[in-house]
Amino acid sequence: MANILHRLFILIFILSQSFLLQAQSKQWTIQVVDSISLQPISYATLYSAHASAISNDSGIAILQSEEPTLLITISSVGYQKKSLNLTTQDQSTDVLMVKMRPIQHILEEISVVGGKFERRLLNDPSTVEVLKPDFVRSTASYSLDEVLDKVPGIQMIDGQANIRGGSGYSYGAGSRVLLTVDDVPAMQADAGLPNWGDIPLENMSQIEVLKGAGSVLYGSAAMNGVINFRTAYAGTLPRTRISTQFTGYLSPTDARKKWWSGLPFKSWTSISHAQKFKSLELVAGGSYNHEDGYNKGMSDHTGRLFANTLYHFNSRLSLQLNALINKGRSENFVYWSNDSTGAYIGDTSTTSTNNKTRFYIDPVLTFLGKNNTQHKLIGRYYSVNNDSDHSYAQKSAMEYGEYRFLKRFEDLELQLTSGVVYTGTQVKAALYGDSAFSSTNLAAFIQLDKVFFDKLTVSAGGRYEYNQLRSPEIIDGVRIPEGKTTESKPVFKVGLNYQLSRYSSVRANWGQGYRYPTIAEKFVSTTAGAIRISPNAALASENGWTAELGYKQGVKVRSWMGYLDLSVFRSEYDNMIEFLLLDFSKGFQSFNVGDTRVQGFEATLQGRGTLGNMGLTLLTGYTYIDPTYRNFEQIDTLKSTSNANILKYRMKHAVRADLSVSWQSWQFGFNYVYNSSMLAIDKIFDLVIPGVHNFRADHNTGFHVFGLRVARSFYHETLTTGIYLNNVFNREYTYRPGLLEAPRNISLKIDLNLSRYPE
Repeated sequence: MANILHRLFILIFILSQSFLLQAQSKQWTIQVVDSISLQPISYATLYSAHASAISNDSGIAILQSEEPTLLITISSVGYQKKSLNLTTQDQSTDVLMVKMRPIQHILEEISVVGGKFERRLLNDPSTVEVLKPDFVRSTASYSLDEVLDKVPGIQMIDGQANIRGGSGYSYGAGSRVLLTVDDVPAMQADAGLPNWGDIPLENMSQIEVLKGAGSVLYGSAAMNGVINFRTAYAGTLPRTRISTQFTGYLSPTDARKKWWSGLPFKSWTSISHAQKFKSLELVAGGSYNHEDGYNKGMSDHTGRLFANTLYHFNSRLSLQLNALINKGRSENFVYWSNDSTGAYIGDTSTTSTNNKTRFYIDPVLTFLGKNNTQHKLIGRYYSVNNDSDHSYAQKSAMEYGEYRFLKRFEDLELQLTSGVVYTGTQVKAALYGDSAFSSTNLAAFIQLDKVFFDKLTVSAGGRYEYNQLRSPEIIDGVRIPEGKTTESKPVFKVGLNYQLSRYSSVRANWGQGYRYPTIAEKFVSTTAGAIRISPNAALASENGWTAELGYKQGVKVRSWMGYLDLSVFRSEYDNMIEFLLLDFSKGFQSFNVGDTRVQGFEATLQGRGTLGNMGLTLLTGYTYIDPTYRNFEQIDTLKSTSNANILKYRMKHAVRADLSVSWQSWQFGFNYVYNSSMLAIDKIFDLVIPGVHNFRADHNTGFHVFGLRVARSFYHETLTTGIYLNNVFNREYTYRPGLLEAPRNISLKIDLNLSRYPE
């Protein structure tokens, strides 16, 4: 594999050089700069129907063409697109300076998650939320899952992402929401779950959340949505940031629950540095998390290092190499001892100690061809080694390779996105009887996005997937012929977006989803206290579709701009996979529970800007879901705490709100989370976990959680200090049975911006 990649790299390099050496009869030299600071903009893309180029470190790009005139488009992340008509008169100018306006309001923002190319949120046929670094810093969140729980439509249940009720609680195995880092899947090979600690928040460009089926572009795990974390690159000027945070947990409302005499705490420190060295961009840093918190039997002492490099051989060819390692020791438990004196103490029969080492290496080779084409070779090697006591130890590795081809047909206003994907995994774990498992996924996808009349965007695409799983021939008494299971299926999507005015649009989309079971779902065999989980080698894949109708309206109040987004949605799943208690001898098994439906509506208001002499940033939304079985008459309601037709581990009503106000050097903030009661859980939890039944009976109206914050900047924003009070009213609440969330706590955070110039 290494020899093939090496030869392919040499071939692309030679081709790129030959293209550049073919001098054209006409040449334009352009320098792209920021319209405010006049600083050069590196790696801006310039393209027309006959030529294309990328600006260098000095913002300079050279366009060559036989045509006497060129109508070019210039784009760069964080800037508004600009069109320019070049004539022969422009050739007489040694360097033609083009000024790009920074995106200053939310309705001009772009994302890539919906189509794997840059597109304005207003024109996207799907619902996409975008979070910026300032939002993450203002909330003092140190892990991506903490950030996501503040986004309307997302509920984090014990570290598992649930978008609009598409998932419940899957006991640490399987996910319908895919996590990607720069469009590359970042899921653990065996369980199909993200490790949130592997995401370097200290090097964040933006977070993009796609709500709805994303299987066409992203594959199996994207059935319910995609969370794309985009890393930041080095800018024209060096930047260095250091952050440190300390959180102390105060006494709970019920004094019986306090087991500690001192102050349980967690601390987190990070550093990142970004700088350009001629053709090389480097971003490097790390973090350390020390947590001995409010839950006795839970701790985490983990360090993380990362390095992102990007080398430009010329204006057409670049090589990116990203790497990260995460190493540490943690303790966990599955459920509490009881709901009173042991609410923050783990049941000792469910505790485990883990020594973990995880790392990934991501090489990406990008070649910008002629006629607005882009070729990408994307790779990833992701290794997980979790050395645990009891029977939880496991080792896994994932190999990922993708060839992606993009072409922009400027005259037709048509974007083509296509590619082929290979994913291979190897797993061996005590959780799966110390047996070896491996899987292969092969896929091909294509998507076309066409603009009609400058207002209507039509998107359509398809994907074909092939899955092969290799395992022992006999699993829990079930024979698998030759130890091999194969399956292949196509999925399709279509979406429309019509721009009603400059800042309003309507959209409609329909997309199929397909999810092949993970190794953990099919073959896990373990116990945790009173909970036993057995394998189900006969588990089948699940299929479904999601449809949505939405409206986005720009809102402007003086210099404050935002948008109001309204949507109705419906998802239907066939053979949905959930853990189910079939009998007491085998305990829980992953099972195809039948056909389900989740429908509802969502309203979101998001924006930022100034009102008078104050800055104002707002993110708020309400989500309602109705999660039901389509074949309810066939469901055994004795296994659920509710006799009504409702899926387990869902909350029908949810509100998220976060408000930041800045005045001079001060920043003030408020956040609010509301979840209605979780009506249905596994009934056995009421029976075997001490106190679950009583706690749910006493807290059956849902929960409201408030947070307050205040921060101040010094020395021209070089230093920022903040105090954050969370769970202000000290509410007792849970997201899943037997695990109580944090009591009132207070954090002190210090941010140091050592950049030579303000960001």
